[in-house]
Amino acid sequence: MLDYPTTKYKEVSDLQFNVVNAYGSDQDLIIRSYHPDFYVDDSTITVKGNSSETITVHFKPVHNIKYNTELVVISNSKTGSISVDLKGDGEYDTYYNATFNLFEQDLKDELKSVLASGYKNLGYSGARDAMYGSIDNVGGKVECVYTGRVATFNTRSGANSNSFNCEHTWPQSLFNQNEPERADIHHLFPTDVNANSRRSNYSFGVVSSATWTEGGSKLGGNVFEPRDAHKGDCARAMLYFAIRYQNYSSFLTNQESLLRTWATTYQPSQQSIDRNNAIFNYQKNRNPFVDYPEFLDRITSVSSTSTVATVHRVSPSVEAINISKLSTAGSFTYQLVLTNTGNQKVLFTGFANGNSAVTFPKTAFELVPGASHTLNIAVSPSNNVITDLIKLTSDNVNLSIPVNIAGLSGISFLAKPVVSAVIQGDYLQIRNANQYQVRVIDSKGQQVYFNEIQSDLTEIELTHLTSGVYFVQAIGRDQVPEVLKILIP
Repeated sequence: MLDYPTTKYKEVSDLQFNVVNAYGSDQDLIIRSYHPDFYVDDSTITVKGNSSETITVHFKPVHNIKYNTELVVISNSKTGSISVDLKGDGEYDTYYNATFNLFEQDLKDELKSVLASGYKNLGYSGARDAMYGSIDNVGGKVECVYTGRVATFNTRSGANSNSFNCEHTWPQSLFNQNEPERADIHHLFPTDVNANSRRSNYSFGVVSSATWTEGGSKLGGNVFEPRDAHKGDCARAMLYFAIRYQNYSSFLTNQESLLRTWATTYQPSQQSIDRNNAIFNYQKNRNPFVDYPEFLDRITSVSSTSTVATVHRVSPSVEAINISKLSTAGSFTYQLVLTNTGNQKVLFTGFANGNSAVTFPKTAFELVPGASHTLNIAVSPSNNVITDLIKLTSDNVNLSIPVNIAGLSGISFLAKPVVSAVIQGDYLQIRNANQYQVRVIDSKGQQVYFNEIQSDLTEIELTHLTSGVYFVQAIGRDQVPEVLKILIP
């Protein structure tokens, strides 16, 4: 297990572990992390025979949560895979300490408390004074968030004389101009009077046919679309308001999906960050979605009660067990790692396979989210190729793992094949494979194509596959696999 020290948001902590190759031949390894906040520099490495390699795993948290996940090292040999448990805590600024390891409605409720704690209401006049005189004033100039028009002023009267006023991103008519909502600067922005009037209290959305446009903002079909430069700030202001107060008149409900997209697509700029800090200096609270946009990943719904979708998912270290050549005789144990990459417990109670040369424990086991289980598969090779299908079942997850293991008679997957596989343009041409079962497997052991060929020439489109090494496995009626290695450029 790699147990990391508490690590601040987007800072990096490193831990290492060693992989030992006890065989005389080189071993190619694939390293897979099941969480993007844990990563390695190279996902494929080669360990020389009778040697070892040190693997450094980086931890760069973007959430203030307890992390518990797995890293899997997959070998191309008969040893199979090993798993490494990864644990660590991510940390945000102390302002958000109370939100640690919270999700969904619990997180929303705690954010609401945090944003209300110590809040200072400036009143509507005081809020505008702060906006025009400092928060949104850069070198004496104020810019309209909708049109980009710039004017020189620093007071409310100066705003009036320059045809500027204050936009309530959440229309104040929907909350009866109540305080402190009306004066909360996190959803107030300086705007051109005409643009503000055009926006009115329309919902935000994508305008396909505009009846008015200026500076990139549009109005049409009773929908207002802000210019790209303001989409992210607009979205974060709306999401903040619903968390801080409530979803007045269900105004956010039909907009939330798009606003979440805007908040993700248009990340907070330095100007947005500076504005958030300036507002904190005045009214003593912050917009969490500016500080940590990743909060949204832990809230399924802002506009309604938030509950996480139930995900039952178990990921095997390989989609198919393929051992193309046995260098020595004798039984061996292949390790298949199963990792719970969902968010619910999974209890496996059903087990089956058909080949007596392949055995494994058929006792029930449970996987909690983020944990792994190693299935030790005992193989007793013979002169014939071993083919099998391992099945594991639970109430929610069913796994089927094909097994193809070379025989001891000297037959190798990499022996000179009858079947040929040649890349021609965007297609892989398979010849001499009539009545063969053909599957294409990537370097991670995952099946990307399977079909029973009924012709001497078959073309497989390659445009959906990424560059890299792939293996074409063809099995005829004699059950002797032929495996060809191809490189997709």
